[in-house]
Amino acid sequence: MTDTYPRFSWRDLSWTAIRDTFDERARLLALLRFCRPRTLAALGATVVVPVAAAPLTALFAHDVVAAMSSAGFEPAALVWPVAGFAAAMLAKEAADILSRALKASASKRIDGVVRSRVRRIALRPDDISHLEDPEFHDVAVRAGDQGITWRVRSPGAASIGQLEITARMASAVAMAVVLAAYFPVLAVVLLALSVLIRSITRRQWTHLEAVKDAATPERRKVDFWADLAAGPDAAKEVRLFGLAGWVSERRLDAHRAWEARHWSTRRRVLRSQKATFLLSIVSAGLGLLVPGLAAWAGELSIAGLSQCLVAAWGIFAISVMGGESYDIDYGKTAVTALRRLEGMAAAGTSPAVTESASHGPPPLVRFEDVSFTYPGTSRPVLEQLNLTIRPGERLAIVGGSGAGKTTLVKLLSGLYQPTTGRITADGADLRSLDAGAWRRSMTALFQDFVHYPLTARDNITLAAPEAAVPGDDTLMELVRAGGAQPVLDRLESGLDTQLWRTGGDGRDLSGGQWQKLAAIRALYAVAHGRRLVVLDEPTAHLDVKAEARFHEQVIGSVGGASVVLISHRLSTVRPADRIVLLQDGRIAEEGSHDELMRLGGEYARLFRLQASRFHSREAR
Repeated sequence: MTDTYPRFSWRDLSWTAIRDTFDERARLLALLRFCRPRTLAALGATVVVPVAAAPLTALFAHDVVAAMSSAGFEPAALVWPVAGFAAAMLAKEAADILSRALKASASKRIDGVVRSRVRRIALRPDDISHLEDPEFHDVAVRAGDQGITWRVRSPGAASIGQLEITARMASAVAMAVVLAAYFPVLAVVLLALSVLIRSITRRQWTHLEAVKDAATPERRKVDFWADLAAGPDAAKEVRLFGLAGWVSERRLDAHRAWEARHWSTRRRVLRSQKATFLLSIVSAGLGLLVPGLAAWAGELSIAGLSQCLVAAWGIFAISVMGGESYDIDYGKTAVTALRRLEGMAAAGTSPAVTESASHGPPPLVRFEDVSFTYPGTSRPVLEQLNLTIRPGERLAIVGGSGAGKTTLVKLLSGLYQPTTGRITADGADLRSLDAGAWRRSMTALFQDFVHYPLTARDNITLAAPEAAVPGDDTLMELVRAGGAQPVLDRLESGLDTQLWRTGGDGRDLSGGQWQKLAAIRALYAVAHGRRLVVLDEPTAHLDVKAEARFHEQVIGSVGGASVVLISHRLSTVRPADRIVLLQDGRIAEEGSHDELMRLGGEYARLFRLQASRFHSREAR
């Protein structure tokens, strides 16, 4: 994108360009349908009144001057013209005052509906690949953007702005009709020049907004550094390492990088006002000179001159870039982004479901020549992977960082689709299964599991939201089976304790306590029909003794369900029926712990390395 805004071209007056502009503005006005009917009706009234009042002021101005300049002037003759003029002005001002509250309410209502649509679009797909797609993220940010600087950038503001400019255009046309009673050609010329001035100015500021939109990825960097400086996640490190000033400077540098091109373009636009300045002088000159010369020549009365000047001034008003113009140019980007987002969502619609997942025994799952590459990258994370998860088996998957362990879990959960190959459950391709039904047959304890700001009870039962919440006795049996009784004993209200670190009447848990509670969540899911359990680094926050108890209590309590265990701690996976070592997206070694130790390969080397570190710590 060039920094010079697009120059005016006669092609802009082509039927296609006019039609596209009309369609764009019609879509903005169509958003008003999301307002409450009473609000919309009242808003319509506040628009109609100023449009009707504009030409009335010109006509009443004519009558007032005519009465004052008549030979037999009588004060009584001024009563009705002055009263009419005052009533028109008062009605216009009253409508303007009332419309401010109505427009704010309507704008917020429209914004809420649009943000709800963005959320529904983001949640609609069965997988999560779109959420990690930079293009989707940029468009979603624009669609839900509410403005982060002096301007308001929202669909609601754009819709209301379009309503205002439509009313102003209608008012200008009405004034042109009043002027045309005396000078029809002048009325058309002034209206055309005023619209041209507005078009040129709007083109400049539209380009300026496009420049800023192109820098959306840079803006995300600003948000990152701002969150890092003010958020709780990095608060300890920022203060411990003395990084406060450095983080602040990085945020400032990122902001300057984001705004640099925008500021440069804005200065260039401000210096490019010669054309609009000249057109404004020509318009004002014609509007004053033509009626003035006619009055000087005796061809136009003083009353007629007053009517023409008031009408001309009303026409000129359309050329001014008011606040609604910025609302449209800034906010329509969000509307365009929403339409593009809806198009992207439609293009990514999931294939038709032909089968339902079984709720019977644990399924036989197979990865058949599965390869997967993340969007925007060229190197596959998994490549020609063949893996079988047998019913009721305890399968451990190990490997270094980036080996593809977590990606494998995402594919197994249907959160991503394989780039090539397929995954089957009892012979049925996962693509053909109903995603919701498949996920109700499995559960997962992820390393970065969510800490819901709800009660301990809710944090457990959300693992099977379709099931009726059982009584305390049933839940406490699961808590004791999973070894989390000490965690509940420390909570003032037991299962009903609010777990929220910023809550006034709640409390937070340590990492290990949260992990124990999340383990109970997995057991609860198994108790309600889940037959495939995925545990991704389930003991990352536990000490060695707690880790041993985890396997004894939690994994031992899942019954006949299949278990897929992912861990960096090889001592954790030692009891598994089968261990798979991933390297470079492929299975490098496979077997039980004893078999892999006898093999003497990479698994054996890593196990001995970890064991030696543990023994050295014990010796110290």
